[in-house]
Amino acid sequence: MFKKILIANRGEIACRIARTCRRMGIAVATVHSAADRDALHVREIGESLEIGPPTAAESYLAIERIVDAARRQGADAVHPGYGFLAENPAFVTALRDAGIAFIGPDPEVLARFGNKAAAKQEARLANVPVVPGTETPSSSVEDIVSAVDGMQLPVLLKAAAGGGGKGMRVSQSRASLRADVEAAMREGRSAFGDPSLIVEEYLPHARHVEVQILGDGRGEVIHLFDRECSLQRRHQKVIEEAPVTSIPPDLRQSILDHAVRLGRAVHYLGLGTVEFIVKDSRAYFLEVNPRIQVEHPVTEEVTGLDLVELQIRAVADGRLPLPQDAVAVRGVAVEARVYAEDPAGGFLPSTGRVGLLRLPDTVRVDSGIESGASVTPYYDPMVAKLIAAAQDRETAYDHLASALDDTVVLGVTTNVDFLRKLATDKSVLANDVHTGTIEDMLAANPPVRWSFPRDAAIAAVLWLQTRRSRAASDAWSGWAGHTGWRLGDGTSPIASAPALRLTCGDACHDVRFGAIEPDGAIGVAVGEDRWRIRVSFPAGAVVAEVDDQTYSLDVHLEDGRACFSHAGRSAWFSVEPYLSGTLLTSDGSGDGQVRAPMMGRIIAVEVEVGQPVAAGERLGLMESMKMEMTLAAPFAGTITEVACAVDATVERDQRVFSVAAE
Repeated sequence: MFKKILIANRGEIACRIARTCRRMGIAVATVHSAADRDALHVREIGESLEIGPPTAAESYLAIERIVDAARRQGADAVHPGYGFLAENPAFVTALRDAGIAFIGPDPEVLARFGNKAAAKQEARLANVPVVPGTETPSSSVEDIVSAVDGMQLPVLLKAAAGGGGKGMRVSQSRASLRADVEAAMREGRSAFGDPSLIVEEYLPHARHVEVQILGDGRGEVIHLFDRECSLQRRHQKVIEEAPVTSIPPDLRQSILDHAVRLGRAVHYLGLGTVEFIVKDSRAYFLEVNPRIQVEHPVTEEVTGLDLVELQIRAVADGRLPLPQDAVAVRGVAVEARVYAEDPAGGFLPSTGRVGLLRLPDTVRVDSGIESGASVTPYYDPMVAKLIAAAQDRETAYDHLASALDDTVVLGVTTNVDFLRKLATDKSVLANDVHTGTIEDMLAANPPVRWSFPRDAAIAAVLWLQTRRSRAASDAWSGWAGHTGWRLGDGTSPIASAPALRLTCGDACHDVRFGAIEPDGAIGVAVGEDRWRIRVSFPAGAVVAEVDDQTYSLDVHLEDGRACFSHAGRSAWFSVEPYLSGTLLTSDGSGDGQVRAPMMGRIIAVEVEVGQPVAAGERLGLMESMKMEMTLAAPFAGTITEVACAVDATVERDQRVFSVAAE
C-alpha cells in the first residue's frame, strides 16, 4: 500500500480524496497555484507546495512542476482527481520515470480513450455499438465541412481530445456550419491544446447513461452499476442519479455488459466511466472517462462503497478489492451541482468573493470553498455538490429540493434557484427526461432575474444601515453620504427626489426615503409602493420588519452591492447614490460603454475606431473558464474606443469598447 499520496488537484475533489486517504492511514500532500494560497483544500490537507501562477497552464497543468512537487514531498503515488492532468498520458509517463505511481490507468489506455476517434475504434473492436460518424479526427475546417456534406443535419462536433462535456457543439444548419466548426476548434485548442474534431450524428431526445467500472489492469473488470445523467445543459451534467431506472431491464443489462467487455478488452486499471447514449431502445457508446467522475458520490450512496478507496487499492495491489457479486444497489441517490453562474445571463460564470456560504446538513455535501473564498475565472466555478439519498426516487428528490431551500450563497450569483425548479419539475419527478429536457425548459421559460420593488426597498435599507454604521466613526461621512435621510420624529413625508438607484439586470428601482423614526424604522418608496421598514440585528441575526411582516435574512453587503436571502430565495442589487454622478441616463440607454461581464481573456477584436456598427453586432470575443462570450454593441452607432487587445486579461466590469449613438 502507498505510504504518501500527492493529490494533484484542488477544490472539493482534493478534500474528498484526502478524507479517504487519512481513513486508510495514508499520508497526504497537495499543490496549489498562487490564486489558491488560502484555498480550503490547502488548509484541510495541511501540506502543500505552490507550483505556479493562477492560470492552470502554468500550475495545475504543469507536468514537471507537479512531478517535482511529488518528489519533494516524498509521495510514492499521485492521485489526479478529475480534470487537469487526470487523462494526460505524458503526465503518467513522467511520474513513472520518476519512480512514482499514478492512481489511474496506464498511459497507453489513457492515450486511446483520451482521443474520441481512438476510443470509438476500441469500442468497435470490443463489439460495442457506436454512434455513426467520422472515424478520423481532423484539424482542417475544410475537411470537417466536407465530411458533414455527406451527413444529415444536425450533427455533433466533438473535440477529439475532449472530455467532460467540453469541446462539443451541435451544428443545426449548413449556413452556420463553418462558424460552428471554427468555434469548436477554438474551444478544443483552449481546453485541451488540440483543435482536432470528429463529427457524429446528433441524437436528440435521447438519454445519457453511464456505467462505473473498476479494473485490476490484468483483464479483470467489474461494474459498480450505473448512473443517469440525462439532465444536462450544453453537454454539461447538472443533476445525476443512481441507479438507472428509466430503461428496460434487458437494455440496462446489455449496457452493463458492454462496459465490462470494453474494460476487459483494454486491461483497464482503476476507476473508469463508460458513457452511452440511449435512443429508441438502442444504446450507443459515447466515450470513456478514465478517471473518477464528479458524480461518483451517487454511486457511493447506493452501493455503500468508497470509490476512492477501491481505486487506490486496485492500483496499489494490482487486484480487485471485491468480486462482482459483492456489489449491490440499495435505494436511490441524486446529486445537484451548485455552480457560481448566472442562469438569467446565459449561465455565464459568476466570479467574485463569496461573502456568505451556508450549506445544508440534511444531505451529503462535497464542497471545496467556504465563506470569504473567491470564485476566480481560472478554474471551474463549482461551489458544492448536494447528494440526497433515500429508499425511492421521489423521496430522494424531495430531500434534494429541501436541501436546496437551505442553501445560501451570497456574493456571487448561483444556479440554486434553477436547480430547485428542476428538482421539483413534474417531468423530472416522473422521470420523463432526455438530454434536451433542460434546453426545452429554458426555451419555454427563460430564467429571469426576479427584481421585486419590495426586495429593492429592503436592500436599500440594509445598504443605508451599513452607511449609518460607518458614519458613527467618521465625523464627515454624514455630510458625504448623500442618502436623502435625516433624523426626525417620523412625521416628515417621504422625499420626492430619489436617493438611491438599485439595479438588478435590466430592472432599475429608484428609491426614496423618509425620516428615520425613533425606533429606527424608515419610510421607503419605490414608484407608487410604500413600506415602513425596520432592520435589527438580534443576537447576530438580521431581521427586517416590513410593515406588519417580519423576515429573517442572510445578508452580504459590499461596496456598491447588497445581497440577501430569505426562505431559499436570493436577491441582489447594485446600489448607487443619485449624487455619485455615474448613473445611467434617464432613458436607461446608458453611455455606450461595453464592459466585460466577468474576468477573462480577450480572444478576438473585430472592430476598429470609427467603424459603424448595428445594435447587437459582435465587437469581439472573450473567454473565461473555457467558455466563449460575445461582446456586442448596445445600440447602433460608431466605435469611439477599443480599450482592449487580443490576449489581454480584463477584469469584471472593465470597459473594453465604447460606442457613440447614431
